Amino acid sequence: MAGLFILVVVYTIIFLLDVPPLVRRRAWRELLAFAVLSLMGLALGIPWSLGHKIFFPSEALIKFFEPLARLVLGPQE
Repeated sequence: MAGLFILVVVYTIIFLLDVPPLVRRRAWRELLAFAVLSLMGLALGIPWSLGHKIFFPSEALIKFFEPLARLVLGPQE
């Protein structure tokens, strides 16, 4: 539970530091991109901080491209 608290505190601090300058500059597209990416990270971080196994897209990419890399590059030395 402490991990979840730390995660929420860190994300809150990041939002408080980054959002006001974007609003003052009226950088709405950057604010939207920041909010979407940050909320996606928070959504993945919450189950992970609670000890649940979550799916990381990089694992699927490694499993997909590893045989192709061996075919193209040959066996590892």
